[in-house]
Amino acid sequence: MDVIFKLKKAKRSVEEIESFCGWDYLLKLIKKCEQEKDRALISALFETGGRVSEVLMLKKDNFIVQEPYLVVKAMPVIKRYKKIQDYIDIKGRKRWKTEKKKATRTFPIHLKEPLCEFLLDYIKKLETDRLFNISRVQAYRIIRKLDSNIFPHWFRAQRASQLALEYGFDIHDLIDFFNWKNIQIATHYSHMGWKGLANKMKR
Repeated sequence: MDVIFKLKKAKRSVEEIESFCGWDYLLKLIKKCEQEKDRALISALFETGGRVSEVLMLKKDNFIVQEPYLVVKAMPVIKRYKKIQDYIDIKGRKRWKTEKKKATRTFPIHLKEPLCEFLLDYIKKLETDRLFNISRVQAYRIIRKLDSNIFPHWFRAQRASQLALEYGFDIHDLIDFFNWKNIQIATHYSHMGWKGLANKMKR
């Protein structure tokens, strides 16, 4: 119970992230990992930009190499709901009954990205179907041991910022990559920082 309480207390917002931290810092995190599985987890969190629960659901069959890309197929997407029926609550407001909706996303990861090799090597050696047979709490512990100032969703925001900064992904590209529902979510996550703005000024 103490561990769960501390994890909730340490939760931070992606709004704190100003721009892409850079590959050097990400590689430093990788080098701090004690196990190959931990390195693969950090790589998967960043490269897929998935929520921690989505990353922990990944299986070997979700990945296929199509040079020069590692294609992630049908990665589960959580937090998807469809409206079933409307109703009026006790305060007279209109509400909706919902049920969970199955959703997936398919997207490429460039094989030349510095973190990709750690994930790909791990997948090739894996003898089981499921990539990470660990809980969310264990994943949090791995991340916090590397740097107490970062959190799982930090990798998601970093990926969005990196795609915008280095590949020039616009809002619509980010929506396609992450399977986001609207522009507001994309703008919430992606921050290019001053370097991205400077690149826009190049002639």
